[in-house]
This record gives sequence, C-alpha cells and structure tokens, in this order.
Amino acid sequence: MNKREQQREDRRREILSCGLDMIISRGYEATKIRDIAEKLQISTGLFFNYFESKEKLYEELVKIGLRGPESALEFSTKVTQPIEFFEQMTAYIFQAVQANSYTSKLFLLMAQTMRMEKIPDSVKALVSRLDTITPLVPMVEKGQQLGQIKEGDPRVLLAGYWGAVQGIAECYSYCSDWQLPKSSWIVDILRK
Repeated sequence: MNKREQQREDRRREILSCGLDMIISRGYEATKIRDIAEKLQISTGLFFNYFESKEKLYEELVKIGLRGPESALEFSTKVTQPIEFFEQMTAYIFQAVQANSYTSKLFLLMAQTMRMEKIPDSVKALVSRLDTITPLVPMVEKGQQLGQIKEGDPRVLLAGYWGAVQGIAECYSYCSDWQLPKSSWIVDILRK
C-alpha cells in the first residue's frame, strides 16, 4: 500500500472510530454527520468521500461487528474438544477486547443495535444474521455426551455463557482499567 492509500485508509478508520463512539454514546438517530466531521476537523464533503451516508457508516460498523463473532465461531472447526473450544474462544475474545478498545465498543454497539427500534432496514437485515447460539448447540451437545459440559438445554447454557461474555466486553468498553476475569471462570458456566 502506498502512502496515499495508507492515508486514505487511516482517515476511513478515524471516521469509523468517531462514528462508533458517537453512535454508542448518542444513539444512531442523534448522531449527525456534521458532528462527526467537526470532531475530526474535516468537512462534511470529505466524510462523503468515504461514506455516502450516516446509514452506510452504520452498516459498515455493524459488518465489522459481525466479523468478530464469525471469526470466534471459526474455532469450532479447528478444536475437537468442546470445553477446550470454549476456553480458547473465550481467551481469544478477551484478548481482543483488552488489546483494542474498539473491540469492546463493537460489543456495545451490537448489543444496542439488537435492541434499538429505530434503525435503518439495511442494518436490521444485517443484525438479523447474528446468531451466536444455534451454531454452537452441536458443540455443547457433544460436550454433554463426553461429560465435559453440564446437563441442560444447550441454548440456555449458551445464553448464560454469551450473556457473561457480552456483559464483560460491554463493561470493559467504559472501564478499561479493570482487569478482565480469567476466561476459565466464564467457561465454568458450561463446565460439568
């Protein structure tokens, strides 16, 4: 990548980061392109060189937010022991959250987006793809058969697990000086 391309990519990341901060603190409707441009000391015209609308910026943030769970779920194809899978995936998520505040803010954005009523239809369509439970039901069932994971409805167990992971990531977005819990503590929600 040449210097000009790098500068363009850096500016795009700045706009995404500023937009993320504003949307999670103000909400989608209250976030204005003008406010993002003012915060970054750029013109609104320059904003439009990167994103054709606030909706497109939001869509891109949600797409980035969806990549996180998708990449975490990829562990399920690489690890054969269910409890080991959950330990590695939880450690991976916590490392990402701790390494970059952007990651924890994306957790917050995705949670807010799932609950908001007034969001663009294009964003609703994107978040409707988010399902971190169904793909992992077979892994929990296998863990139950192997005696690694406690008995019970796999969906309920996974809801408890993901609720803990989500809550910790959200807390870390505004309390980054906290120490994250050990991933094994969260996996104990599932462990037999």
